[in-house]
Amino acid sequence: MKFSNYLCFLAVCMLFVFGCKQQPEAIPDSRKNDYALYDSEGKMHRFSRYNNKKGIVLFVQGNGCPIVRNALTDFHAIVEAYQEDFQFFMINSNIQDDAAEITEEANSFQFQVPVLVDNAQLLADELDITITAEAIVLHPTSRAVLYRGPLNNRIDYETQKNKATATYLSDALTAIQNGETAVSHQEVTRGCTVTRLSKLQDEDSLTYSDDIGPILASNCVQCHRDGGRAPWSMDDYQTITGWSSMIKEVLLSKRMPPWKANKMIGDFQDDFSLPDSSARKIIAWIDNGMPPGNGSDVLQELKFPKQTWQKGEPDKVVYLEKEVIPATKLLPYQYQTFDLELTEDKWLKGVEIIPGNPKLLHHIVLLNRGAYEKSPITDRELRIWSDNYIALGAGANQATFFPEGTGVKLKKGTKLTVQLHYTPIGVEATDETKIGFYFHDEAPEKWFYPLATTNVNFEIPANTDNVRLVATDTISQAIYIHYLMPHMHYRGKEINMKVIKPSGEVIPLVSVPDFSIDWQWLYKLKEPVYAPKGSVIFVEGIFDNTVQNPLNPDASKDIYFGIQSYDEMLTGFFSYTLAD
Repeated sequence: MKFSNYLCFLAVCMLFVFGCKQQPEAIPDSRKNDYALYDSEGKMHRFSRYNNKKGIVLFVQGNGCPIVRNALTDFHAIVEAYQEDFQFFMINSNIQDDAAEITEEANSFQFQVPVLVDNAQLLADELDITITAEAIVLHPTSRAVLYRGPLNNRIDYETQKNKATATYLSDALTAIQNGETAVSHQEVTRGCTVTRLSKLQDEDSLTYSDDIGPILASNCVQCHRDGGRAPWSMDDYQTITGWSSMIKEVLLSKRMPPWKANKMIGDFQDDFSLPDSSARKIIAWIDNGMPPGNGSDVLQELKFPKQTWQKGEPDKVVYLEKEVIPATKLLPYQYQTFDLELTEDKWLKGVEIIPGNPKLLHHIVLLNRGAYEKSPITDRELRIWSDNYIALGAGANQATFFPEGTGVKLKKGTKLTVQLHYTPIGVEATDETKIGFYFHDEAPEKWFYPLATTNVNFEIPANTDNVRLVATDTISQAIYIHYLMPHMHYRGKEINMKVIKPSGEVIPLVSVPDFSIDWQWLYKLKEPVYAPKGSVIFVEGIFDNTVQNPLNPDASKDIYFGIQSYDEMLTGFFSYTLAD
């Protein structure tokens, strides 16, 4: 080989070795002790999302505690020095501090990290938090405690030094960085005592028959029952005890129940979220040995009729074609189009969807692609695959009935399209879903219109997190907003919908800080929200296209708009009536 050819060959080899950037890989994580909490701003933080750090640092905060306030300068200096390798939070487990009050304290004292809200003390019980101004460092994957104790020795009760002579937390973090064992100093922590609910409540008296069974019956059995969409049924005490370890795990990680909307924003029909106080009772009962109680088994006594039409026999029933779903794989959305065979125009007042196999069919969107040539509230071109949606079927309640005195006009000869999202269940299975249509006898007072505020021009680069996208529509008429469905795909992390009035006033509609493509709901407002002429419908989405997103099919790809689930969308579906 000539020397010049050898040099070229060597250059190509070096380019291959050094020019090809190695793709990050997902970090093995059992997801045990995968604690999840909302911060005071309503953002969700699930600890496994930070397992690419060397540790998770929690600094126990309490409103009004002078030691915490005086320690902030030291804490912020530690954050600045170690934030590349560690994820920092404050955590407030005080029963007397709510999210709004914590936010006010954070703003007043210029907190530089999020404050996790734990006033139901789910995490306080797990970590035995009893005092503020304590730092707790957790292992990034096991969430075991690596260090606990004060930041340093600068502050004591009613006194403080100008400079610390012992830097406990900094020493611990440096040791962890170097692969060494950190030394805890819990016994010298100075702070304000955290009053524990376990001392105030008689949790030892909780029983299945009196306390836990009724909670499960009210909040969980709509899906966890024979014929429901959940993979197992909450049939009786014995079943619950068998699943108790898993129940505790999904409650602490907030994977269940799958109501994803922020409870501080919006007031919705069909809200099946579980209050933290109820989650606390379930976990305390499990930890106390699961006493059965002396009453009857409420779950065993529940009777569910075969699935029938909620509003009586529909005016028309459409049977969808059979779908064969494989045992396992990531499935794209399936689509079917059918003719309603209408011989005249009809006004639709509602639809109900009955899945042939509820465990397979995750959700279904019903679209009227030829409904409108022009929107009454925007001049932009309508998108036939989104702006003309009629209904969404998801969860236990698959019926969508429009508000009293409203309806959707279906023209003679209308053809509808359904988008079907299936989730394999481990064996090949089939689904034959049917849809019932209910019509008005005469034209209603108001037309119930749909619109989908969407961003179709974006790029989400490979291996990037916290990518912020927005979509907007400016409305030309005053409207009342009734129903909402924020929508993204696998890279979606958080989504918010709001109205920005011409005056600048912002009206939050719905916030989903823990978005998952697997759990998408139609959020029906109990009271419609008024948006005056000139208002902006504002949709904001945050995306995670990294391996830290466990739902991400491929973090190595740049992602663009597309209607299939492996592409990405940012859409805020909403249904409205004209105000005039």
